Amino acid sequence: MGVVKLRVAICGGGIGGLAHACALAKYSDITVNIYESAAKLSPFGAGIGMWPRAWNVICALGMGEDMAKITSVSPTNSTGPSLSSTVSASGTDRQSSMTVHSFSFRKSDQSNGFTFGNMFSRGPLLTFHRAQFQEVLAQHLPPSCRLHHSKRLKSYSQGRYGGPIRLSFEDGTQATCDVLVGADGIKSAVRSCLLREQAEFARYSGQPSDKQKILACKDYVSWAGSIAYRALIPVERLKEDCDQGLLVLPTTPTIYVGTDVHMIVYPVSKGQVVNLALFHFQPELQGMPYPGPWSKEVDESELFNIARFERWEPTVKHWLKHIRKPTKWAIHTVVDLPTYISGRAVLIGDAAHSCSPHQGTGAGQAIEDAYFLAELLGDPRTTLNTLPQALKVYDKFRRPWTQEASAKAMANGRYFTLHHDGFDFSHADAAAVVQKLHELTDLMIDEWKWCWTTTVEESLKAALSQLQDA
Repeated sequence: MGVVKLRVAICGGGIGGLAHACALAKYSDITVNIYESAAKLSPFGAGIGMWPRAWNVICALGMGEDMAKITSVSPTNSTGPSLSSTVSASGTDRQSSMTVHSFSFRKSDQSNGFTFGNMFSRGPLLTFHRAQFQEVLAQHLPPSCRLHHSKRLKSYSQGRYGGPIRLSFEDGTQATCDVLVGADGIKSAVRSCLLREQAEFARYSGQPSDKQKILACKDYVSWAGSIAYRALIPVERLKEDCDQGLLVLPTTPTIYVGTDVHMIVYPVSKGQVVNLALFHFQPELQGMPYPGPWSKEVDESELFNIARFERWEPTVKHWLKHIRKPTKWAIHTVVDLPTYISGRAVLIGDAAHSCSPHQGTGAGQAIEDAYFLAELLGDPRTTLNTLPQALKVYDKFRRPWTQEASAKAMANGRYFTLHHDGFDFSHADAAAVVQKLHELTDLMIDEWKWCWTTTVEESLKAALSQLQDA
């Protein structure tokens, strides 16, 4: 390695942190250390989705071939705009007419359920087992990247006018870096320290209104009023019901919709496992403190206390009977932060904008952050002197984008549980229900289109144009 331009410390070895380290690998003048709080990489959650926009980033990072080996949908059908080129030689979008069936929506809280909508996208939603996805990321870490386990950040400190950042860990050790990347999830220690620091900077600068705005985010996270029960079901467990025609293995995700409750089912692990997630939304509890641990394993019998599933269509009941020891999750989100940066510290992924899972974009947004930030840090115009300006560019472009994406995911969560326009789906006549369901389908598709009609490259080019020479 030649002269080192930047020393990057990444707090968090999840999807965002690993992806950022991989994205920085091509820059030989940047050193990377990952500090992971766990004793080993241990991914949380079950299945994740990857839309064309994020999949194109995975391919740009050189992981497409390896990721394709573990997805349950052929990525050759992923036809979103390419990061390298979205226009063919003839001057037209070469993939605009290629669409695939990506989602089905069923009204299921009745004995005779029915499909009321189908979503077609330019390229499929690729589905993965989270542990396998994270393992591929880890395999692509460059040899120069050092991964430190059992390193939980306690705090960091930096001078108001530059200089290195000093990291203090709970085991009493310390480290220094030029850039601190907070990829440490929704309970981010980096975020807490960063926002406290920003409040102090505002106080020193005589800007009390800015300080109050920052301190208003004192808890930073909010319960979405939603509980998720997640489970992975081996396909062999389903064989008898499938042979009898009681269940059909999904090839694309299906959402079973009901008042206050919805369930999503889709394949992972090359179709050998079905990922199932059941959500219970209580809008009156949104923003209230959650009473208890955010995640824990529960007995499957608990699921039957959240809705009268005996009144639901038979398919849903057959899916539920195959669940064993699901994990219960209280869905929390990060409130819209006033900034993702402070000096030389920056937030990515869930630490910055953890959102509800109702668009399948959480992992993808973390990967986009990781790639976007790496391209800014690796640019020749970014030096120790111009680093703060590069981080301001990151914040300017990524913060509004990711916060808008989070709002869209929250909206979908309401739609999936039949909360829309004050309409009473339980007591309206059948024709009115069908009409309102069609309206919901159009709304959901409109909220989702950005996942396959836009690219990271579009905003990245604009961001790079705003970098300045030292």
